[in-house]
Amino acid sequence: MDELTLPDSNTPAACQAFCDWIARSRPNTPFPVQIQVYGDAAGKSRHTSAPRTDWQTVEDFFRRYFCKLERRVPSTNPLVKDRVNCVNAMLRNQAGDRRLLIDPKCKQLILDFERVHWKTDLNGNPLVDIDKSDPMRSHVSDALGYMIAYEFGMRGKYGEMPGWVR
Repeated sequence: MDELTLPDSNTPAACQAFCDWIARSRPNTPFPVQIQVYGDAAGKSRHTSAPRTDWQTVEDFFRRYFCKLERRVPSTNPLVKDRVNCVNAMLRNQAGDRRLLIDPKCKQLILDFERVHWKTDLNGNPLVDIDKSDPMRSHVSDALGYMIAYEFGMRGKYGEMPGWVR
């Protein structure tokens, strides 16, 4: 895979950058392109400063470019701790299995994994929120976390298996 990071950007610019990336990296890609997008459930919220939600903007943009867009965004965000645990379990679970490998080209993601940490209280004890004091950090790992939590969440999506006895 690869990463695409845009400091100080907005939703339409990010969509355009993604289309430009597809055109450069996969010039023979036939249209329509199937795209799955993951992200923050807060993107469904409408703000007084914008007539459309971020997710509506994304859907409108890609519809114009003949893309088949599948939005994989839950109705509410997972708890931060659960999302982090999902990513950590993919990197290396308790059994020592590694189900996620990071390409060295993903420089910002690697920096996030090296530098992002939990907030701490005055005694140095970790809290349940990510330290967002560095504006350059946590965006890329958050994005990956939303995808992993959606696809490989902490809890099964389908409930108990029939016939199981407690």
